[in-house]
Amino acid sequence: MRRAANAAAAVVVALLGAVGLGACAQIPTSGPVRVGNAPVEPQVDIAMLPQGPTPGAAPQVIVSGFLGAAVAAATSPKEFQTAEEYLTADVAQTWDPDEAVRVVREAPMPEPFEEEVELGTTDTVEIVVRATTIATLDSAGAYTEVGSPREVGYRFTVVKVGSEWRISALDNGVLVPANLFANQYRATRLFFPSADDDRTLVPDLRWFPRRSWQTVAVQQTLAGPPEWLQGATRSLVPEGTQLTTQGVQGRDEADVVAIRLSEQISAVPAGQRAVIAAQLSATLSEGAGRLIPVELFSGQNRLSVEAADVDLPATVAQAIVLKDDRLYRVDDGRLVEHDMTIDLSGTDPTALAVSPGTTPIVVRNGDDQIVNVSLDEGDGPVPLLEGPDLAAPSVDKFGNVWTSGGSGDLRVSTSTLDEVTIEPEWLKGRKVTSVSVSPEGARIAVVSETPSGRQVQVAGIVRDAEDTPVSLAAAISVAAPVAHVVEARWTGLTALALLTRNSEGASSVWTAGVGGLAGTGGQSRQLPGLTDVEQIAAGVTDQGILVVTEDGDLEHEETGVWQPIAEDVDLVAYPG
Repeated sequence: MRRAANAAAAVVVALLGAVGLGACAQIPTSGPVRVGNAPVEPQVDIAMLPQGPTPGAAPQVIVSGFLGAAVAAATSPKEFQTAEEYLTADVAQTWDPDEAVRVVREAPMPEPFEEEVELGTTDTVEIVVRATTIATLDSAGAYTEVGSPREVGYRFTVVKVGSEWRISALDNGVLVPANLFANQYRATRLFFPSADDDRTLVPDLRWFPRRSWQTVAVQQTLAGPPEWLQGATRSLVPEGTQLTTQGVQGRDEADVVAIRLSEQISAVPAGQRAVIAAQLSATLSEGAGRLIPVELFSGQNRLSVEAADVDLPATVAQAIVLKDDRLYRVDDGRLVEHDMTIDLSGTDPTALAVSPGTTPIVVRNGDDQIVNVSLDEGDGPVPLLEGPDLAAPSVDKFGNVWTSGGSGDLRVSTSTLDEVTIEPEWLKGRKVTSVSVSPEGARIAVVSETPSGRQVQVAGIVRDAEDTPVSLAAAISVAAPVAHVVEARWTGLTALALLTRNSEGASSVWTAGVGGLAGTGGQSRQLPGLTDVEQIAAGVTDQGILVVTEDGDLEHEETGVWQPIAEDVDLVAYPG
């Protein structure tokens, strides 16, 4: 998110006005009392107008003014020019505001300065600004929640320049209060082709300044997949391809965005060019409520672009339920008997999983065996994986069954019944308690135990030419502040549903973002109302999160309220 890049953005007109909030939901007239807090995300197009230093301002006022101007830069057409007015001339040339964004819990306030400054007996003063960082944003727009937030003192040196005070030393980056972050930075998904299929696009959530989000999003797409998706996705963009100075330009008369790129793009074959255009269209359409077509240019020359048939990750089938040794589908808030029969003879089902391709259907038998129960009648359950403390299984779109034996590895029974063991370095020495493969099969969410507590991490899945998993990419951390996580399931393109259980057995359900949770300013969110959840199920679908309580009640989360569906349920699972 370099300032040089921002210069290519179209000028954003600041709108100052009221933001309307609205939501509607059916109000129950019977049944038990439930607690809900459905979040409402305002559509925000508000620009903060930064003010420069006033003559004769005291050091503390200079620091306060600088902090405000730096925050306002995310929506101001002047960017950081006003903030730099508070700095000495040499520091204004070296200060790098794009190095990091620190999202702080409270508005940062300078501490009172020393008495000798007030008396005019010194030309230099150190001012400390204390703030609690709850998340960070790096220069590529990647958002990370801080696991154990603590107050930190940020130091500013303020000196006399002539008769005015100016800042002569400070850290790179900016401090943004949490209540302003979502107004200043826009959650935007980038999309990259899956390594196994260019027609499947894999999302990666970033946060960009609202004044220039389209330009920066295109630049980051051109830069290729992040480290945690390396090998699981790929880039079709030729190396060295850049935006020209004309950058990204909207054409209002046709709702088309023109993207002008350097000459390297002209060498890309037509089929790949179509996918690149689809990537950019999917990103620029985020939040628009419609598909925004894009035109690609090589310099001033418009390139022909075919329509690409691409898919986004989605859970296409309904959730399935195991009740009284029979399978059911969850259909419009009720159970409907499934047309597939299963054989559970001799098993003690403790977890359920189904492939996005319908079969196989597998269960965990006790805690030491994964079995296929969806084979032809008479075959009986077929063991796939065995070992102590197996995690609940997950089945990817290729029919591979995933679990873990607990000791820092992932075990996979392939569709050809071969067994693969994956031992990523970042899982070494840990016990894995939960695995969940995303619908498109390019990402996996893993919950593991570490000496400092449970961690939720997500990594790309690297596969061979036969789509057999062979390794995982580097991992990113998700939901660092959420303690006692025991299970994670995909519940959105870039979101996870988390089940926690503390030492006293009380449970809770959370949602967290892979790269920050959109709609909450990036922060993980607890869903209130239930403390006795035994199991969760979720999918990349509009059907929401399902839970099974300790008493066997199946409930559905809808706009922040838990709605009952059925009783005496054993297990529930979405495909995946």
